[in-house]
Amino acid sequence: MADNPDRIIALSGGHNFRDMGGYPARDGRTTAWGRLYRSGTMLELSDEDHELLHQLELQLICDLRSTRERTVRPSRLPDARAFEVWARDHRTSAADVVEAIQSPEAHAGSGRELMIELYRDLPYEQAESYKVLFRRIADGHVPIVFHCTAGKDRTGVAAAILLDLLGVPRATIVEDFALTDHAFDNLRRMVLEDPDMGKLADYDQSLWEPLLRAYPVYIETMFATIEARHGSSEGYVREVLGLTDEQIAAIRSVLLV
Repeated sequence: MADNPDRIIALSGGHNFRDMGGYPARDGRTTAWGRLYRSGTMLELSDEDHELLHQLELQLICDLRSTRERTVRPSRLPDARAFEVWARDHRTSAADVVEAIQSPEAHAGSGRELMIELYRDLPYEQAESYKVLFRRIADGHVPIVFHCTAGKDRTGVAAAILLDLLGVPRATIVEDFALTDHAFDNLRRMVLEDPDMGKLADYDQSLWEPLLRAYPVYIETMFATIEARHGSSEGYVREVLGLTDEQIAAIRSVLLV
């Protein structure tokens, strides 16, 4: 189901843009097509891509990237657009991971270890962004796309928690997360061209490749963390994001058919 060919939307200048529809939930419903999209960077979108975004009738783009990322590599979006773009000023711990990989103490397993630790932190580091994303969905601001740079870490955690809240089986959620690896070659190219991360090319690929991969253990670690602290994704959404029963019910109503 995760690799449905209709799921991946081919933007000539986009990266990892996917429709999250078509996933069966435990209550017999299915995630709706054409309402929720996840993506990576939008800095190379073409005029043809702009037309496709227009055809999707987007209401909102949630940009989960840090302030520096947005400043250094701004999205190329249409000047005249019907959708809103939301972002917040913040720094991300992903920068610390990149810095640690360049440490003399780094070894072949460092990248994987650092990413596992990152996935323990992301639900809390990104809570203020996720709070807005989830509330905007509850308010019916769909179709919506949320994205970061790779469309894997910050985006992947938000997608996984959303799908879990909707009752999508865990195995399917892990498949959706791992689907990001289909875009590995393009992500590697972007990283090596990035003014900050391009310096990783000076290091052995075994050190930094785990930063780009969507290994299931990453998202499984995230779930184990929030379940240990809050019991479930729904507990996390209530206790950390502050959503009410009515808002959670609204998200399910908006995204399930």
